[in-house]
Amino acid sequence: MNDCHTYCVGGHLFAVKSQKGILSEKELKPYVPFQTHCCSEGSDIFTLTILSEINSLSHIGNKITELKDENGCISLFSLPNGDISIHLSTNSGDECCRLHIYQDYRIAKAWINATYRERCYAIDTALMMLYTFSSSKYNTLMVHASTVEYDGNGYLFLGKSGTGKSTHSRLWTEHINGSTLLNDDNPIVRIIDGTVYVYGSPWSGKTCCYRNRRIPVGGIVRLQQAPYNKITPLTGIKAYASLLPSCSCMKWNHEMANAIHSTISEVIEKIPIYSLECLPNQDAAKLCFAELRSNHKV
Repeated sequence: MNDCHTYCVGGHLFAVKSQKGILSEKELKPYVPFQTHCCSEGSDIFTLTILSEINSLSHIGNKITELKDENGCISLFSLPNGDISIHLSTNSGDECCRLHIYQDYRIAKAWINATYRERCYAIDTALMMLYTFSSSKYNTLMVHASTVEYDGNGYLFLGKSGTGKSTHSRLWTEHINGSTLLNDDNPIVRIIDGTVYVYGSPWSGKTCCYRNRRIPVGGIVRLQQAPYNKITPLTGIKAYASLLPSCSCMKWNHEMANAIHSTISEVIEKIPIYSLECLPNQDAAKLCFAELRSNHKV
């Protein structure tokens, strides 16, 4: 292995190794703001080694689950020795990446054979899954949300795909003076010494927003499309249920699921949680801003 890059995301170090020339600068561009020269030996959460050809392992073991999105299909298998094998296929059915994760989630290998676009998808997917697996026990959540920063605090907008998370963030940045986008798809939420922080990440969906920044969380808002604008505070089980679906988690792994549960429970005790039924308009953003401000969090 000739190339090794170390990154720090959400305060966690991880390393990406490869043979010389396998990875290009373009494929690693989102990760550049997070690159660090700190030695990760003994303190990193995982190391991913990227190889150039799909290995010849057969589909041994039990199929855990299969996930599909606009990029293709992700199939997860549990192997007899406790390792996990993950197979990424394109929409045409061709396998473009095979990821082998060892039992403790600290070591993994990825065999990639694909076009440039498919390689970017495979690398991002492999690193996101490894990060979720490895960081969960450190009071860390990867949250599917769009996040804005205002006056040194972060505000996360959650919701099902297509509910307008990115649109709501854009409305804040356009109509709430001083608002900026922190991350548009997968920010990292982490509890440190009792404080809930949100971090930018290399994973920001279709929006090129890769900010290496940490700020306290000021509020979390779950969006729902409606023919009117109405914001409602959530507590207890309703607050928990509003955050859980947006947190990346492998539910079959009880240790990971319990860690995610514990972190979410602590977050909802410390951070105001809201439901916002809204139109995609300026009034919705101003209503949300005013409610957060009235709660002395803005």
